Amino acid sequence: MADQEQLPKADPRTWTTEALAARLAELDKAYFQRGESLIPDAAYDRLKDELRRRDPAHPALASVGAPTESEPGDKVEHAQAMLSLDKCTTFAEFWAWYRGALAGTTDRANSLRLDDEAIAWSATPQGALVAVPKIDGLACSLRYDRTGRLLRAATRGDGRIGEDVTVNARKVPTVVQQLPADRPGDGDLEVRGEIYLPLSRFAAVADSYANPRNLAAGTLKAKENPAIDPGWLAFFAYDLLGAPSASESSKLETLARMGFAVPAWQKVLAPEAQRTFDQFDAARPTDEFEADGIVLRLDDCALAQRLGVTAHHPRGAIAWKYAASADTTTLQSVHWSVARTGTITPVALVAPVNLSGATVTRATLHNLSNLRRLALRPGDVVEIVRRGGVIPHVERVVTPSDEPLCEPPTACPSCGTTTRVVARDDGKGKAVEILVCGDPANCITARQRTLLHYCQALELEGFGDKVVEVLIDQGLCDNPADLYELTADDLLPLPRFGELLVANLLGQIAKARRVELPAFLVALGIAALGKQTAQLLSSRGDLAAVRAMDAEQVAQLHSLGDKTAAAIVAGLSDKAELIDALLRHVEVVRPAAVERAGAGPMAGEVVVFTGALPSMGRRDAQQLVVRLGGIAGDSVTAETTLLVVGGDELDAAEPSSKLKKARKLQASGGAIRIERADAFFARVAEAS
Repeated sequence: MADQEQLPKADPRTWTTEALAARLAELDKAYFQRGESLIPDAAYDRLKDELRRRDPAHPALASVGAPTESEPGDKVEHAQAMLSLDKCTTFAEFWAWYRGALAGTTDRANSLRLDDEAIAWSATPQGALVAVPKIDGLACSLRYDRTGRLLRAATRGDGRIGEDVTVNARKVPTVVQQLPADRPGDGDLEVRGEIYLPLSRFAAVADSYANPRNLAAGTLKAKENPAIDPGWLAFFAYDLLGAPSASESSKLETLARMGFAVPAWQKVLAPEAQRTFDQFDAARPTDEFEADGIVLRLDDCALAQRLGVTAHHPRGAIAWKYAASADTTTLQSVHWSVARTGTITPVALVAPVNLSGATVTRATLHNLSNLRRLALRPGDVVEIVRRGGVIPHVERVVTPSDEPLCEPPTACPSCGTTTRVVARDDGKGKAVEILVCGDPANCITARQRTLLHYCQALELEGFGDKVVEVLIDQGLCDNPADLYELTADDLLPLPRFGELLVANLLGQIAKARRVELPAFLVALGIAALGKQTAQLLSSRGDLAAVRAMDAEQVAQLHSLGDKTAAAIVAGLSDKAELIDALLRHVEVVRPAAVERAGAGPMAGEVVVFTGALPSMGRRDAQQLVVRLGGIAGDSVTAETTLLVVGGDELDAAEPSSKLKKARKLQASGGAIRIERADAFFARVAEAS
């Protein structure tokens, strides 16, 4: 590889051509030989695009992978090369590829050309494509003999020579060991697909490993003592060689009949490809795998065969990539943010980077333990990840700088009180170090956050950051109870508080003098008491009953575990003075659905949703459940009575973590039911 001095940290356009090629070779070797992703896909693509711009014929661009070595597995020569795919990122690029692919064949009866006829033909079944998710796993080939017995599993390697991984592949539950008697053809068959680590499995070890793909690759290739059980891995089949197939869709149907798990796929006409791409993209938050795009293949196998292949990719298929959810950027500094509880959280301020279609300049570092693990320094090149549209976080340091380490402050950034380091459970049984303000009760920022949280939980319009800051600074509010004593005479003298704003603020406060119990509990700002738990507590009684519950009763109510239940009870005790002060101004009532005591069609139900819902968004569905007297949960627990499953998830080979847990509860005698989303909404419509 080129020396570090030859590889500037910023723009690859400043690199030499030799440095670009050397870096790509190193990245390919790590990816295809060791299963390691040294940089995010977006950064890799920029390097490759820059080399292609300078030298379209450079040999590094034709390389599929890196030559395999005898260590750690034996070499395996593929009967047919396992090629990479050409890529696009927009519909315009996809359409240019599609028209170009059609121009590559002229032996159709009508001598298809690049004209209006070609556009019309693209909207016919003969011009259809098959779309499947582009799973971020490890490409694998499974070889079966004429009796249907699994002979060998091999990685892609450089596309021509792969690595034998049969021993560990046999332990993957969705790798079929023996094909059924009615398999197609009478000779050897080859099944190709992707081995990956389901995200629900990765979640259990995410603190110890960089990403699911690296862990899956390392596990599959391990000769002994793999990091995780190979039985955690899963295999999706997407191609079948050795048997005649008229179409890609028939291949997928055949693979499913033979017992293979196949990814959710769609048959799509080219003019509708954007809609299909958007559907796959929208489903990503509920997928059990990471995907960086979709693969579109011409459904007509004969047409694709006539188009042929290049040294790098088949001409009849293309990968349409999602907006990057991970990329590299430069760390500028670490900011310390004070929360309402007095917790001081490190936040990375980074050079702007585009992730999932949004420009990111801040990324969470979670806690002090994580900051120390990363050993961050200003000027570090870091990888930022934004999975599922959630808050971006710093995954790792790609290239460290020579600057001094980022150290935590010894004084609270808000009030100057000496900070403390405390150990807390991260919710997974692991202790992490947290930095906290030494006197949060008198910390102005913590007080502002507490008041702001109360206003947001009760949806008080107009009480944003600036208004709350002024109320605290002017000494008008020390806690949420003080809101209810505000008058026009208090507010009108304040800078920029005109009559219209004051009237709106006082009107919002007046509406908040009658509050439903779940919203009131959430507004208190107890860390362990979220919306679902508040609903469940509310179903067991009024505020007095909730305050009287002990930790054992709370733990039994929601299967929260002793620690979380104890935190809720302790939180209610700590907030006793505030609750009493609020009750002098606020009437706390149970939700109308609960008061109906069984009159609503969903009374007594604790409902959780998973998968893509057919008729409404998940939040709307949860609100529907509450309106009908039920409780809408976010996660499956022993209290859940119904799991509503959208999309094709019930038939998926690798179900979601929610569906897995529901089935496990059923197997152990739990009362939870599982229902398809369309049947659920039809039943609810009839009942209501």
